[in-house]
Amino acid sequence: MKLSIGQAWDEARGVFRADGGAIFAVALALTVVPGAILETFVPSSTRTADTHWAIGLFGLIAALLSLTSQIAVSRIALGHPSTVGGALAHAFRRMPSLLGALMLAILPFALAISVLSMSAGVTQTLAPETVPAPVLAAMLILILAMLFVLVRLAFMTPLAADSDFGPINLLKQTWAKTRGHFLKLLGLIVLLMVVGFLLLGGLGGALSAAIILAFGAIEPGSLSAALVALIQQLLAAAVSVLFVVVACRLYLQATGGGEANVSVPHAGHGEG
Repeated sequence: MKLSIGQAWDEARGVFRADGGAIFAVALALTVVPGAILETFVPSSTRTADTHWAIGLFGLIAALLSLTSQIAVSRIALGHPSTVGGALAHAFRRMPSLLGALMLAILPFALAISVLSMSAGVTQTLAPETVPAPVLAAMLILILAMLFVLVRLAFMTPLAADSDFGPINLLKQTWAKTRGHFLKLLGLIVLLMVVGFLLLGGLGGALSAAIILAFGAIEPGSLSAALVALIQQLLAAAVSVLFVVVACRLYLQATGGGEANVSVPHAGHGEG
């Protein structure tokens, strides 16, 4: 089945018109707030190898909450009749399976790169000038292969929200559903990466600079750190949500409607 990115964009606008409030509430609670708290009190620019382990733990929790947010947003974008509370409850149930699938997909590449770096005696940095040319070439091939795999897994979050598959079946089914669609999915990802760069690097950078001029340099716990963190997290969440919703609509095209064969989904705003 052919995929139409134009149709997916049109349907995504319908999703945002119908359920933008619900989607924003989910992203704000599970992605923006945890990320902004972390960046406010421990800005990325101040972290070192000596940063307390609790910060890393909080960062892991924030990442898991963000992953859960993507499943909940997918549940809404796919049109499953549910309240926001119901979508969140479903997302928390499905998050371990999605996390397991992601680990299975990424860990082999990460381990292979680690083995290569250790075999070459590279322990401090992977800068090109410190890595032998054959090892660097092998790492580049591994990174390109990992990127190929990640593009082919673009439907994994919608599938996790739309099914009860475990990690291995998530990988198998997603791989099957994206067969023949690599170039379109790659084009969508590149486009949204450009949008993200313009938003975060352009608008986000300009607003951050204005905040620093007005309230002073970014220091842990400062007003500048809080405002910059909030802006950056909001913009990053906007790009992430846009990708998730468009990917969901493409997923429905690829599956002929899936379990939620609707054109404009709607989620209630009560507790489920």
